[in-house]
Amino acid sequence: MITFCVVDDHEVVHDGLRALAGREEDLEFLGAAVTAGEGEGLVARTRPDVALVDLRIGERNGGSGIELCRALTRAADAPAVVIFSAYGNRDLLAQAIDAGASGYMLKETSVSRVPEILREVVAAGSWFEPRIAGELLSRRRSAPGSATFSERDLAIVRGIGRGESNHEIGEHLHLSSHAVKYHVASMLRRHGCGRRAELVRVAHDLHLLDEG
Repeated sequence: MITFCVVDDHEVVHDGLRALAGREEDLEFLGAAVTAGEGEGLVARTRPDVALVDLRIGERNGGSGIELCRALTRAADAPAVVIFSAYGNRDLLAQAIDAGASGYMLKETSVSRVPEILREVVAAGSWFEPRIAGELLSRRRSAPGSATFSERDLAIVRGIGRGESNHEIGEHLHLSSHAVKYHVASMLRRHGCGRRAELVRVAHDLHLLDEG
C-alpha cells in the first residue's frame, strides 16, 4: 500500500486526490493541509510514503513549496516529496532537486497519471516531468565538470542498473536507504537527470560502466 498526503490550498485538489485513491487498491490518502505549517504537522503525524506539495504553498507568508520540501526531507524518516506546479521551468526543477524533491509534476498532468507517478516514485525513487527534465539534462551536460561520478556514485548506479531498490543498494554498500536516496538525488541534480535510469545511461555513454 502506498500512502500519500497533499499540501495545497485548494479544496478541489484535496477532493480529487481523495477520490482518486478510492479507486486504486494500492493507494491510501492520508489527508490534506492548506498551509506549510499544517503540512509539516500532517507529515509528522501520518508519516506518508509520498507528500505532494504545491510549489506556491506558503507564498502569502513569504515561504514556498521549495522551502517546505527542504524542511520535510531533513527528517530521518522523510517521505518522498513531489512538487507540483503550473510552471514547467527547468530552474524551478533544479531548485526542487536541490531541496531534496523526489519528483516534479506539472498541474496540467492528467489526474489519471497520478497513480503511475506515485508508484514510480516509491518503486524507483524519483519521477520528474520528462519535458523539463530533458531540457535541464541538455543544459547541464554541457557544463564543465558535469560528467563526474565518484566510485561510490558508480557503485550506486550499477545497483540501479541491476534494478535494485535504495534499500538493496544500501545493504551491498553498507549505507542506509536514506543515504542512498541522498546520493541518488545529488547525482540527479548534478547530471540534470529526471529519473534514476537516466543516470545509468549517462554513465554508460561515458564508458564508466564497462568495468565492474
